[in-house]
Amino acid sequence: MEPGIEAPRNPHADGEPARAPSPDTLTAPPRAPSGVARLIPRPRRADQATQPASTSVASHPSGTAPGDSTGGETLARVFTGPNCLSAQRLMFAWVVLLLHGLALSGHHTPALGKHEYDAVALDGFFAISGLLVTHSARRLPLRRFIRHRALRILPGFWVCLIFVAFVIAPLGWLHVHGTLHGYPLTGPHGALHYVTDNALVRMRFYDIGGTPTGTFFPAPGSTAPLAWDGSMWSLWWEVQCYLGILALALVGLLRRRPVLVIGAITLGLALVEALGPAGILPARLSPDMFRFALNFLAGSIVCLYADRIPVSGRIAAVAGVVFVGSHFVQDMPLISAMPLAYLCAYLGIRVPLHRLGTRRDLSYGLYIYGFPIQQLATVYGLHRQGILVYLPVTVVVTVVLAAASWYLVEAPALRHKSPRPRSRPGAHSTRAIRKTISTIGTSSATLSSPDTGRRAGRLPGE
Repeated sequence: MEPGIEAPRNPHADGEPARAPSPDTLTAPPRAPSGVARLIPRPRRADQATQPASTSVASHPSGTAPGDSTGGETLARVFTGPNCLSAQRLMFAWVVLLLHGLALSGHHTPALGKHEYDAVALDGFFAISGLLVTHSARRLPLRRFIRHRALRILPGFWVCLIFVAFVIAPLGWLHVHGTLHGYPLTGPHGALHYVTDNALVRMRFYDIGGTPTGTFFPAPGSTAPLAWDGSMWSLWWEVQCYLGILALALVGLLRRRPVLVIGAITLGLALVEALGPAGILPARLSPDMFRFALNFLAGSIVCLYADRIPVSGRIAAVAGVVFVGSHFVQDMPLISAMPLAYLCAYLGIRVPLHRLGTRRDLSYGLYIYGFPIQQLATVYGLHRQGILVYLPVTVVVTVVLAAASWYLVEAPALRHKSPRPRSRPGAHSTRAIRKTISTIGTSSATLSSPDTGRRAGRLPGE
């Protein structure tokens, strides 16, 4: 998942009006669309003579870019105006939290077709992450891109590891053994190794000293490992997607056609893995890898072609039908990835929940703290009180921890995403001299004006 990435605002929304296009621009023949744009129906063309000329997608609040083969509103608006992508991430986090609560308390989790809703929510995380992380990689220097991604993932992740190792797991041990004596601080699966061995996001193991015990996860006969925080497993796939985007940016291939080709190759390999004989591909090319790669790449492709893809209710309806139908196919991402990415961008523009989750993004905390809290509640036997007790209690505790994570860890870390440049020696003195000269000049102008009693400064409406 990519939790916590906010789409940039339109930097030219309040700027001066754009210049009218030159006669050469009006008479030049339009460029023929290429690539995937040929497969996309064009929205109704507007009067091109009144379109402002610019060199940036961001200068078009409507989401129409220069050289755009469409004449109406496009998905580029998700980057230039308010959007509800943060609200979507928060919704996905709530779906995962509530459905994990059902599963970890021994209840049946609802599903549509062959897929449970929490798994679909996780796919949505990756689609939005591909959309926004690709946009971030295209507009930021590489060092700042790496810094942003590290500050978003690592501080909250590290604190959660420490909290599980030294608060959650000891409480579970105390309940089972009646004492903290013997709690494994060291050793191969001790608390210290739980923090250090998993610190680089790739989870080497999920239990601490063979705990938790007496829980419903993993299910009998399952190959899933014993885990305090089973939600952590997807973060490694998220980081690998970041590294893939970084590698493409480093070699100059974070462009439309190369990413489209990579997406097609990934889809082809996924088809071979799903439909071909067992063992035809290396074991590293797992279904999980194809699942997350396809959803992330779909978001990347929507980002790169956003200025050519129209905001269309008809396309959204078709995408919704295909997305729902894909739930009845075993290898769902083969069909659902692109429709899901389009729906995330389309709803990000159309749904008026623009402020929800933008300033206080609890989605990451809800995702990483919900599982261990619910496991601990099961260890203590809270599930025996019924789902109407278990779920509200675990949700409230998780929300409190998610809020603490945001205010005490994540938000302070994100303030360092773009640090102020260090001042050169003497810079403070130079600024002070300039300010003094400016003040003297303003005072002189004030004294020499006929309105000597009026305070110097900007007039209303100026």
